[in-house]
Amino acid sequence: MSARRAEVLRGAADARSLAAEQRARRAVQELQRRGATITFQAVAAEAGVSRAFLYGHRQLRTAIEQLRQECQDIPPRLPAHQRASEESTRARLRGMLEENKRLRAENAQLREELALAHGRVRELEHQVRASRRR
Repeated sequence: MSARRAEVLRGAADARSLAAEQRARRAVQELQRRGATITFQAVAAEAGVSRAFLYGHRQLRTAIEQLRQECQDIPPRLPAHQRASEESTRARLRGMLEENKRLRAENAQLREELALAHGRVRELEHQVRASRRR
C-alpha cells in the first residue's frame, strides 16, 4: 500500500470517528432535552454508534458516566425497620392466593350458571318456535 493511500484511509477513518463523536454528543444533548435517562445503551442507540465506541472514547465515556450518575432516579431503599418483614410478605401472599382460589371457584360457579341460563333460553326459543308451527 502506498503512503498516499494509507494517508487517505487514515483521514477517512478519522472523519468517520469525528462524525460518530459528534452524533454521540448530539444524542446526549437530545436525551437530556427529553429528560431521558442517560445510559451507554441509550446514547449508542440514539447516535447510531456502538457501545464499544462510547466506552473507548475517553471524553464521551467520562461525560456519559457523569450524566448517568446525576440522572439516577433510583429511590433509596427503605430503612430495615420500615420494610415489610418476610413473614408479613408471606402472609400477604397466602391471603392473595386464597383470594385467587375463591375467585376461581366463584368464576367456575358463574360459568356453570351462565351455561344453564343459556340452555334455558334455548329451550324457551325452541318452545316458541314449536308453538308458532302449530
